[in-house]
This record gives sequence, structure tokens and C-alpha cells, in this order.
Amino acid sequence: MRNTMRVRFVILALLLIASIVPNLGFQVNTFGFSWNFYRMIIAAAVIVTLVLFRGELEIRQQRGFLLWMGFLVAWFIYGLIQIVTFPYADLSRGMQELFTLLCALFVFYIFSCIRIDREEYERLLRLVFFLLAALIILGFFEILSGKHLSTSMFNDPSNKVAWKMDIHSAAGVMYNVNDFSSLITLMCPLVIGRYRAQMGRFRFDFGWILVACVFLINRQNTATICNMSILLGILLYILLMIRRNRRRVGTLMLLILAVVVLGIGLILILGADQKGLVGQWMDQLTKNDVGKGSMHARLLIYQDALDVSLKTGFLGLGPGGFPVYFGAHGSTSGFVNPHSYLLEILSQYGLLILFGFLALLVYLLYRLSLILKTGASEESERLGRMGVLIIAVLLVTSFASSSYMLNNYNWGILALLIKGIEMEGRHRA
Repeated sequence: MRNTMRVRFVILALLLIASIVPNLGFQVNTFGFSWNFYRMIIAAAVIVTLVLFRGELEIRQQRGFLLWMGFLVAWFIYGLIQIVTFPYADLSRGMQELFTLLCALFVFYIFSCIRIDREEYERLLRLVFFLLAALIILGFFEILSGKHLSTSMFNDPSNKVAWKMDIHSAAGVMYNVNDFSSLITLMCPLVIGRYRAQMGRFRFDFGWILVACVFLINRQNTATICNMSILLGILLYILLMIRRNRRRVGTLMLLILAVVVLGIGLILILGADQKGLVGQWMDQLTKNDVGKGSMHARLLIYQDALDVSLKTGFLGLGPGGFPVYFGAHGSTSGFVNPHSYLLEILSQYGLLILFGFLALLVYLLYRLSLILKTGASEESERLGRMGVLIIAVLLVTSFASSSYMLNNYNWGILALLIKGIEMEGRHRA
């Protein structure tokens, strides 16, 4: 029995690690198809799950996973229809995007099938803690040494943008710095409350040290959107703590004020020149000064994305269609990528798919609100806070990277969150 429980934990742990670090520097090609670490783990996990745990399948009892899996199937089928019938759908990139959705479906399936208890779930969260710590160490090494992994944009001779960037930035296990900052920022809500030390009457949470390190890496990467997400997350966390213990409202309100003042100070002071970030933003908005940041260009590509969505009747360009369309027609910003997860979904897959995606996030928030409202234990409260922060951070960081459709980490983290919600629901039943 103990060995079986260990196998369950190992499967989910490997899936979680692979979704965050999908490529370990090797891959196997079969008939033109590439098998990286992530895809190998998914295939092996599906086989082991069907062989060892086929008598334990609980999919029908887990509404959260059922809804998401049904949505992913509908998204996948609609994408296939688009590839066949839509003129701007790109076969190569489009199939990569759809395969990413298919992998997400399998990740959700495996998480829904394998039964674990609260102790094992906490161990998975602690695993994320150490994984984030390792990524932070890698990030600081890159910043201090200027050396990067072979998969980084800084080691890609064809990437002319990287030639103009400061090599003392962190791309980590991702290709570019924005993707890496988005990854480690989304991991932040999972590490708070995992490890604590008692100091007199106070408990010190080591998770906040990791959050501070992520903030510094984002600052070096000029990933301002990610740091805005962290500040929003801190404010949300404090508000949720106030809701839990009203006796400490006065102290916590002072903490909120301190965080707001600190955030404003960082925005005003930590700029590349004497104007600070606010001055740079105003230059971009009023003078079209894109040399000091991408805000103006991002606003232009957002407008272009909305315009092209309207032209398609909100049916979408099709999988991989965004760079194809704007590569052929040009964009007012000069970008050919949407730089927004939500607009990427809208412009390529249409309004219905975007609505389904957002509706399921709202459904998760509803389930989390019930947990927070009736939370009977510290674990329940912590799960509720963590879930709310994950969704908030995901929505804000969705505007950080140039493209999200080929990323895996957001699906792995969502699967872990849904697993916690379903476990909490089963525990109360």
C-alpha cells in the first residue's frame, strides 16, 4: 500500500516538474515528432495510471476537472476545424498549439485519476517551493555572470533582439526573459506559507524571501507587469488575511499602507533614468518613445488584435494565425505576437473560447470563495488564499509575454489548484 502511494506521488511530482521545466536539454525524434521531458512524462504517466489505478478512477466525482477537460476537448476540436477551413491558420505552429492543449488535457486527466491525501498534496506544494528556489538561483547566476543555458535567446544567433539586450538578465529555463519572469511570478502564490520559522512570538515565512527574490529578478529583466502582479498579489493576500481575523484590522491596514507606499516608491524611483518608470511610461504614451519600453507598442498591438477579431466576426484567425496575419499585413506596433494571453485566445480562437476560459476561472473563484467562507482549518484557508492569488497573478501576467499558447506551466499549476479544490470538496462531503 505504501509503495502504491509513493508511485502516485512520484507521478504527480514528475508531471508538475515537467510542466514547469519541460526541456532538460535533450529530446528524441520519432518520424519528425519531438519527445521532450514533458511529453515523455505525460505518455508514461498515462500508461501507469491506466495500468495501476484503473480501478480508482474518480473523474465523474470531480466536477472541476470534468468542466476543464470538456472545455479543452471543445477548444481542440474547434482548433482543428479552424486549421482546415480558416485561411490564416498556420498548420505547423497551429498543430503545436493544439498539441499543447492536448497535453494539458492529459495532465488534467492524470491529476483527476490519481487519489492523494492532504499530506501528499502539501508535499507537492513544498516541491514547488524548492523548484522555485532552484530557478531563482539559476536566475541570479545568469544576472551575475552573463552566462545562459543553450536554450536561451541569448545563445540564439538568429535573435537580433537579444543582441541589443543586457546579457545580465535571466531567461532561466525559458527562451526569453519575459517568459521566465512570468513563470517564476506565477509560482509565487504556491510558496507562501510552505516553510515557517518561529522567532519569539512571531512566525517568519520563508516564502516571502522567494517572492522578494522574484521581484528583484523581474526588476533586472524589466518585467514591470510581473512586478505589478506581485504587488497586487500582496495587497490581495493582506485583504484576505483581514477577512479572516478582524481583530488585527488596524495592524493589517498599516501593512497595506506600507505596501502601497513601497509599491509607489518602487515605481517612481526604480527607473532606468531620473524620470523613473512613470516618466518613461508618459514618454511612451505621449511621445511614442518606444526605446524606453514596450508599453506604447503593446497598446497598439492590443488595438490591432481587437480590430482583427472584429473583422473575423469574433470567430478567430485560427491556430497560429496571429503571426501569419500580421506578418502579411503588418501591424501599427511592428509586433507580430499578441503580447497578451487573453487577446491571443480571442484573436485566434474567437470570443466563445475566450468566454469559456474566463468562465471556468470564475467558476474556480466561486469554489475558492466557498472554501474561504466555510474554511474549517488552516489548510483550507491557505488553499483558498493560494487559489485566489494564482488566478489574479495569472490574469495580470498574461500581458507580460509575447505569446502564451505554447507554454505548459500554467496548465500544470492550474491542475494542482483544481486538485486541491476537489480534495477539499471531497473532505467536506
